[in-house]
Amino acid sequence: MAQDEVFFPVRKTNWVNIVFFSITAFLGVVGTPIYLYYFGISASEILLFVFYLIVAPLSITSGYHRLFAHVTYQANALVRFLFLFFGAAAYEQSALKWASQHRDHHRYVDTERDPYSIKKGFFHAHMGWLLFWERPIHYENVKDLQKSRLISHQHRYYRIWSLTSGILLPLLIGALTGHLIGAFFLSVCLRLALIHHATFCINSVCHAFGKATFDIYSSARDHWATALMTYGEGYHNFHHHFPADYRNGVRWYQWDPTKWLITLLEKAGFAWNLKRVSRFRILAAKLTAENQRICDQLKTDRYIPNLQTILTLVNTHYEKLRQALSDWERSAKEYQDLLSKRIAHRSDVIYQEALYRMCEARGRFRHSLTMWHALPRKRLALA
Repeated sequence: MAQDEVFFPVRKTNWVNIVFFSITAFLGVVGTPIYLYYFGISASEILLFVFYLIVAPLSITSGYHRLFAHVTYQANALVRFLFLFFGAAAYEQSALKWASQHRDHHRYVDTERDPYSIKKGFFHAHMGWLLFWERPIHYENVKDLQKSRLISHQHRYYRIWSLTSGILLPLLIGALTGHLIGAFFLSVCLRLALIHHATFCINSVCHAFGKATFDIYSSARDHWATALMTYGEGYHNFHHHFPADYRNGVRWYQWDPTKWLITLLEKAGFAWNLKRVSRFRILAAKLTAENQRICDQLKTDRYIPNLQTILTLVNTHYEKLRQALSDWERSAKEYQDLLSKRIAHRSDVIYQEALYRMCEARGRFRHSLTMWHALPRKRLALA
C-alpha cells in the first residue's frame, strides 16, 4: 500500500457517533416538547439556551474555522481560549482535528481525499462521513497550530474540555437556577442537535444547492438560508474561492455575524491583522464567473445561429470590462499610495489629479459594466 493511501477514508461504522447523535437528537427534539408541556419554561432556561446557541456555534465559525483553520486574522490568548472552550461545547471534535479535516476539504474538495465530499452523496456530506467512514488524521497540515500549547492541550484532553463546557457547565447553571432537567433537555440535547445539523448543512446543502457567484465550476454554493442558520457560513462559493478572507458574506447587507464579531474584536483591540480580499479581485472573480456561465450556456445550445459571432461579441465586451476594471484598480492604488506618503509640497494639486484619474477610470468601468449587462438583448438581436 502506498503511503499516500493511508489517509483515504475507509468503510467503518462509528457506533459512538451513531449513539451520541441519535440520543441527543431524540431527547432534544422529542424530550424537549414533552418537558415543556408538563413543566413550562422559565426566563433563565430561555437565556441559558439562547446563550449556548450563540456562543458555541460562533466559537466554531469565528474560532475553529476562520481563526484556526484558515488563519484569516490573529487574536489574543483570552479570545483563543474562549473559542477553544465554547467550541468544545459544540462537540465537533478538537480544534486541531477540525482544522486538519477542513484544510483537507479545501485542498482535495470533491475528490476521494475530501473528508466530506458531496460526490459521495448528500447524506454522506451531511453526516454519513462521521457515521460510516473512518479517515485517519495525519496532522501534517496543521503543524502551525500544534505549536500552540493551548490548542494542543485542548486536543489532548478534548473529552474533559467538551464535557466541562458542553454538559457540566450548563447543567450546573441550570441546577443553580432550579432548572436542572430543563437545562439538560434544552441547553444540552436540543442545542447540540440544532448546532450539529446546521453545521452539517454547510457540507451538504451548500455543496448541492444555491448560487455559484464567484466560481461556477466549484460544487460550493452561496446559500442564504444556511447562512442564517450558521452565522454567515452559508456564503460558501465565496469562501471556497477566497478562503483567506475573514469574511464570508462580503456585502454589507449579507448576514454574517461571525464577520461582525471579528470586526468588533478588532475594534476592541483583541484581534488584528484581519485579511481582506480587495474589492477589485472580488469584482474580477464575479465577472469571470458571469463570462464563463454565458459562454458555457451558448456552447451547449447547438441551435443558436451566428454562434461564433455572439461568442466573439461576448468575449470582446468581457475583455473591455476587465481592462476597465484593471485601469480603475491601478488608478485607485496610485491615489492610495499618494495619501499614504503624505506629500507636503504641491500636495493638493497632486492629490486632485490622482483623484480625477481614479474617478475617470471608475466612470469608464461603470460604462463598460452597463454595456456588459446589456449583452443579453444584443445576443437576442443576433440570434
